[in-house]
Amino acid sequence: MKIAKPHETEEMYQNNLALLTPWLRAAIADISEAEFREKVEVVYNVDGYPVCKYHRDGTCFHITSERPVQEAAIWGESIQAQNCAEIFLYGSGFGYTLFELFEKKSPHTLVVVFEQDICLFKALLYYFDLTPLIQTQKIMFFVGDSAYFKKEFLELFCSVLFLTTTYPAVMFAFSSTRNFKKEYLEIHQYVFKELSFLTSCIGNSHQDDMNGLRNLLANVKEILKSPHLSCIKDKFSGVPAIIVANGPSLDQSIPLLKEIQGRCLMICSESAIIPLTKNGIKPDVLTALERTKTNYLYHFENQNHSPDIALMALALVDPHIFPSFAGEKIPIFRQGEELNRWFSQNLGDGSALNAGSSVAHLAVAIAIHLGADPIIFVGQDLAYGPEGATHSKDAIASQEKGKRTREILHALPTVYVEGNNGEMLPSNQIWVNFRLGMESIIFEHPEHRFYNATEGGAKIAGSERATLAQLMQQYCTRPLPYRVNALIAKERERVSAAEREAQLEKMIADVAHYARVFRDLAYKTNLKKLECERMMLLCAGDNEENYRDILDEAYQKNISLFYQYSENSLCRFFFQRLLCAYFYLFDRVGAIDSQDKRAQIFDLHRQFFRDLRVVSQSLAVSLEEAAGSLTVVSAALSEKAE
Repeated sequence: MKIAKPHETEEMYQNNLALLTPWLRAAIADISEAEFREKVEVVYNVDGYPVCKYHRDGTCFHITSERPVQEAAIWGESIQAQNCAEIFLYGSGFGYTLFELFEKKSPHTLVVVFEQDICLFKALLYYFDLTPLIQTQKIMFFVGDSAYFKKEFLELFCSVLFLTTTYPAVMFAFSSTRNFKKEYLEIHQYVFKELSFLTSCIGNSHQDDMNGLRNLLANVKEILKSPHLSCIKDKFSGVPAIIVANGPSLDQSIPLLKEIQGRCLMICSESAIIPLTKNGIKPDVLTALERTKTNYLYHFENQNHSPDIALMALALVDPHIFPSFAGEKIPIFRQGEELNRWFSQNLGDGSALNAGSSVAHLAVAIAIHLGADPIIFVGQDLAYGPEGATHSKDAIASQEKGKRTREILHALPTVYVEGNNGEMLPSNQIWVNFRLGMESIIFEHPEHRFYNATEGGAKIAGSERATLAQLMQQYCTRPLPYRVNALIAKERERVSAAEREAQLEKMIADVAHYARVFRDLAYKTNLKKLECERMMLLCAGDNEENYRDILDEAYQKNISLFYQYSENSLCRFFFQRLLCAYFYLFDRVGAIDSQDKRAQIFDLHRQFFRDLRVVSQSLAVSLEEAAGSLTVVSAALSEKAE
């Protein structure tokens, strides 16, 4: 631990600053010199170590004791850091805690530091050389409260880092529990809430990914003949939008929705279309998100929806949905998902939406894209209604046909959430995650006003509470300038078959390329599986110590390969569940410091390569078949262009 002398602090600060990410440097630059000097006071003790004091609300307290090195050593004796794969450290302890942790932890352990006070983080840059810590590439910093670092945190943990951070240990610096307990508990709650939500967003299974891939490929014809999403951006700027979800309270809002149609942009989820249609309500936009065939069977098969409604659905929905719909439609690519980005890169114009994890999230994203304001929620209960109702009475989910849906929801453990009426309401974790996703969207769009006009239901942070009647009178006073379907129809006439054919040819070449990539991976992962089996035999023998160098080299090569599989973003998309699941199992093993653990870890590596081979093989076969079917589509487009 190198500490700056009094005349070296400025040089130390500049050197440390150069090592930080642009985001951290910008965060520090936001702190004025006056604020910094007002809050933080540092003096050297008799042993030449800097001691930090903090001023807040007219009081002064120590961040470190007068004997900071000894205090950090006592803290170090109280922790168990050796077998941790990742450590979340709340508070930097003015540097001493940080260096003590790096003395105690294993070299491979990643340390994620949360320092809630940017002034304290800035102060340690003047006194401690962070070079040896940062050069390990096993440390990262988040500063400020959760609202401050949220964007950076989500961007980082949506990368491969999230997939490999599966079993974190949590540690608090002494000063964190002594002086900032409330602040760090809030950060801790936020961090694990987001990690839980991100985990739920990974999806259900590899089969789910394959369904999405096959649906996208089957919907290529519709994608090619439809206008891009960008053509209707901000076309309803300043127009009020009502997001109609299918919670139990929708029944109470039906009369007002019937009265208001034509004076607002009404966007409904696929499950709400049946109740609306049954009551003579014709929304402007119908949204669909789920890729399962059930979605088609429940809400589209034999329904004859009005051609005045525009269908704006994810491009990976069941391939029966788009052909069954008579009106105008735009297939939408999901923002932030690599499979959708790949298709958009080849067949689209780069436009995409943050569709979230529920169809209501997609509906809100469409409203934002169209420029609508304010955005009003109706039927967005996210909690059980009277007698455990899950949907409106006219919904398919409330009929005999939807019995299985109700059974699945009622089988989930009940959690209680704050309601719009101030009472605690029964809900479940799926709906809690949907609510968190909605709150995240609201947080990211402060330029829009959000109102929750749901009759009852869960409270949605960031939205203002109001009745639908009040909002109708305040905002829905003028007729719409035009319908969404009319805009899409006009843009469809401008679609060039020749341009779309050129895009498809590019896509076919890329599909063939990735078919070869995954075929090659299937071959190589099978070889690695066999190699792991050989390593397991070496581990099982009486002379295992004679092969220690071979085993260690094989282990390090495997770990390196795991990360290599994540470097290509499309590969990472298909492998993310395996990476997340197996890194969790790897982390549970802990330090590989015995013969039994070496045998155990190579067995896990063997299973990983086995499963990776299965995934790669299924992708290779699907993409090889797709290259042929897309060639047929291209030929048909060529004839049309001529």
